[in-house]
Amino acid sequence: MTNEERLKAIIQAQPELMSILEMIRDAHLAQGALAAGCIRNTVWQVLSGQPVRLQSDVDVVFFDPQRPASDDLKIYAALRQRAPQFSWQVKNEVYMAHYNFSDTPDFTSVADAIGHFVEVPTCVGAYLAGDDLKVIAPHGLDDLFAMRCRPIPFYQQDDRHMAIFRERMAAKQWDRKWPSLQVSDS
Repeated sequence: MTNEERLKAIIQAQPELMSILEMIRDAHLAQGALAAGCIRNTVWQVLSGQPVRLQSDVDVVFFDPQRPASDDLKIYAALRQRAPQFSWQVKNEVYMAHYNFSDTPDFTSVADAIGHFVEVPTCVGAYLAGDDLKVIAPHGLDDLFAMRCRPIPFYQQDDRHMAIFRERMAAKQWDRKWPSLQVSDS
């Protein structure tokens, strides 16, 4: 079984994640996907033999240059009304390229944006095309399934970029939640 098949099986075994994916699909967002911690944490919980529960924001990402950034709040409100039990975060990634650094090139797609999340195992997304589960993993899934956490190459380029990774590791303390997690700078 490939890591992509493993990931799909883990997601499909989680009714909450499948429900979230259905809501994202039904919102008809351009390149809409569930991304980042919701998926990463679920995989690490499964690999660690921990009960699976959503411990982080439900990150909904999409890529639509035709929509203003203010539409994120409208989409958030609609999702919140439909499923208030989730801690929704909605981002049109068209506007997120310069979140940490003003000199970052503009993103070209939701996959490009997901590929610029700080840590390799966080660079993961999923969406439903009809009823078919699709995976977005610009840096692959090996680190996610090996429980390795390192910055993407973009964040390894200098101390200023590495500081973002180190600050996140200190704040998140994932190594306490998942003792077998291997965190490294490269």
